[in-house]
Formats: sequence, structure tokens, C-alpha cells
Amino acid sequence: MEIEIREEDGVVILKPGEEIHFDNYREVEEKLNTLVQQGKTNIMVDMQNVSHLYSMTLGMFNRIAQNLAERGGRFFLSNISSGVRKILKATRLDKIIELR
Repeated sequence: MEIEIREEDGVVILKPGEEIHFDNYREVEEKLNTLVQQGKTNIMVDMQNVSHLYSMTLGMFNRIAQNLAERGGRFFLSNISSGVRKILKATRLDKIIELR
């Protein structure tokens, strides 16, 4: 999967090139964990190319958000579709992850 990573105003933005699903979510998680290990504390995932969320993606987002919070950081999601937003609210992940 193509994953774009850039930094703007102190926030690292990771943008998956396609849906995050069973075959590629570990690649996304690995990139996010690497950023956390590098000391990045403000990380955003641009969800422009993601229209569905699967349970493993929800778990991954939860782990990353908690890991960053323990380090005083913040985890954001941006460009969220209405369907994804509903799932995040239903699972209460919107209380842990900032939605933009």
C-alpha cells in the first residue's frame, strides 16, 4: 500500500492510499508505531481514501491513541466520511481520538 507521510505545523500526517483492511492494516500500524518511537507526539491520519472501518483498524487506532496519550501526545483523524464518523461515535473512540 502506498502511504504518504508529511509534517505540517508540528503534526505528522499519514495518508493511506487505499482502504485499511485485513491485508494491510499492519503496515499502517507499523508506520504509526515507528513515528511514535521516533518521538512524534502529534499524529494525524488523513482518512480521505478510507470509507469503511474494520475491527482491527479500530483496535489499532485505539492502541496508537493510548500510546500517544501516555507520552503527552494527540492522535487525530481528518477527512472522515459520515459512515466512519458514525462508527467512531458508536464505539466511543471519538472520546479518545480527535476527529477533524
